[in-house]
Amino acid sequence: MLTKVAIVGRPNVGKSTLFNRLIGRKKAIIHKTPGTTRDRNDYEVSWKDKKFIVTDTAGWSKDVSVFSADMSRQLDIAVEQSNIILFVVDGKTGIHPTDTQIARQIRLSEKKTILVVNKIDAQAEEVKGYEFYELGFDDVVFVSANHGRSIHDLLDKIWDNIKYDRRTKKTQELLKIIFVGKPNVGKSSFINSATKEERSIVHDVPGATRDSLTAHVRVKDKEYIVIDTAGLHRGSKTKDDMEYLSTLSTDYAIEDADIAVLVADASQGIGETEVKIARLLMEKNKPVIVAINKWDLIEEKEEAAKYFEEQLRERIKFMSWADIIFISAKTGQRLERVFQEAEIVFQQYSKQLTQEELNEVIRDALARKPYTSKGKTLKLKEYAQVAARPPAFIFSVNDMELVHFSYERFLENCLRDRFGFRGTPIALNFRKYYRKKMEQ
Repeated sequence: MLTKVAIVGRPNVGKSTLFNRLIGRKKAIIHKTPGTTRDRNDYEVSWKDKKFIVTDTAGWSKDVSVFSADMSRQLDIAVEQSNIILFVVDGKTGIHPTDTQIARQIRLSEKKTILVVNKIDAQAEEVKGYEFYELGFDDVVFVSANHGRSIHDLLDKIWDNIKYDRRTKKTQELLKIIFVGKPNVGKSSFINSATKEERSIVHDVPGATRDSLTAHVRVKDKEYIVIDTAGLHRGSKTKDDMEYLSTLSTDYAIEDADIAVLVADASQGIGETEVKIARLLMEKNKPVIVAINKWDLIEEKEEAAKYFEEQLRERIKFMSWADIIFISAKTGQRLERVFQEAEIVFQQYSKQLTQEELNEVIRDALARKPYTSKGKTLKLKEYAQVAARPPAFIFSVNDMELVHFSYERFLENCLRDRFGFRGTPIALNFRKYYRKKMEQ
């Protein structure tokens, strides 16, 4: 079990900036608006020969809002489950009354705590932070999360407090599954059901999820990384910069994921937003599973299932290879099947054909349906699979003008009929064939 390190502190002291700095990427949304971070966000970090999980948390505040009770509960859980606490304070503003209250709460937890005095941009400014020793913590580090100052010192302190276990096996690369969809279709509810705890705040107010939330989940003795995302909207314009940052966070998270689950609401069907998201996933060459949530609310299930199949084939024709699973995040119906399907789809996404296998299917396709236009016949002179994840093929042809999209689709269907490629896009590329000159 990896050591868990929780980042806590009042709002706007730089917790998310520190989180991004520790994990080495811009994952958490950073904004001047207090309460930007709402959920717990985990990420695995390697430093020297040790690994640990760092958790970003909501700001510790007594402000009352529609989300404040849920945010406070997320924070309490993070502290309870952590082994080490990074208590972040603002070195420029000095001790705040809330800092004193947080310090008191942390001491009650009896957890190993490192006081991180942030926003100290130069060594000369460290004198400003000496007053924070009054909070009663021995381990203090003066850093600038924004500029990266003394972050290595902080990592060394974390490293010193992690017990090295030689029996620990090398961690296996975990499958990263991202859940995308429009707001309020049940993405966060799925994450909570899968992790068997309230990892994501679920609320009727659209936009409850802002950051892309990462969590570890174990299903039938196998571990996965699941990623919850902010709901994506139909239109191209966003209402404000917070919504823009949430969309950007989702976009980055899709890039990082191994497989995407497109979640739709059973009571609403597949609409323009789902089509837009499907196109985004296609642009990023991601394997996809379509999950129709809230299936427990549907009475005529057999007819509804046929309807959704037709909707998918009609509205998202370019993703007709994706399988549909009808789920209920509320009751847990078919949640395990989503992970089983993800394993199968990722294997298909990673498939590499031998040249003999490819030769057999292409020769058969050409024999069954040669393509002729204006008296000329399309000839595939050379062909090979040049990549996986996604599977990509290149064909050298006698005449590029004879390459018609209908014949591309025919070849793709032949490949899918023979080898499956279930749930994954495949790329067919064509180029002009040039005869190699014989060496003199």
